[in-house]
Amino acid sequence: MKTPDPIQVCYQTAKNYPDLVLKLIDIGVQSYTVDVASGTILYRFAEGKTTLHAGKLSPRIISVAFDEAATIQAIRANQQGQTDYPGFMKDIALAGVRFYEATLTGANKRVTYIGIGGFYEERIPV
Repeated sequence: MKTPDPIQVCYQTAKNYPDLVLKLIDIGVQSYTVDVASGTILYRFAEGKTTLHAGKLSPRIISVAFDEAATIQAIRANQQGQTDYPGFMKDIALAGVRFYEATLTGANKRVTYIGIGGFYEERIPV
């Protein structure tokens, strides 16, 4: 019998994003980066260990210019349950987010959304 991927178990059992963050921290994830165009995620653990999850969503085109207001709107819509993850990814791509980095260690846990010409950073409430 195949052992389930601990990262996938975190996603399958999380109630919301703060709960997901706590579950990822519990299994040792220190940070992760999501490539918005492909949906590929690189997870980083202590001592340089990494895990790469290939994107399962259809590739998407990223808007050329970063739009901070549209990025914040996409985040809020997702936080309020108005969009699912694929919808969120589509919205941040339209806002010009090329990738985002979640930092899960230290006192300043945060997600930084990065595009050409700008970025937006938001604290993670855990």
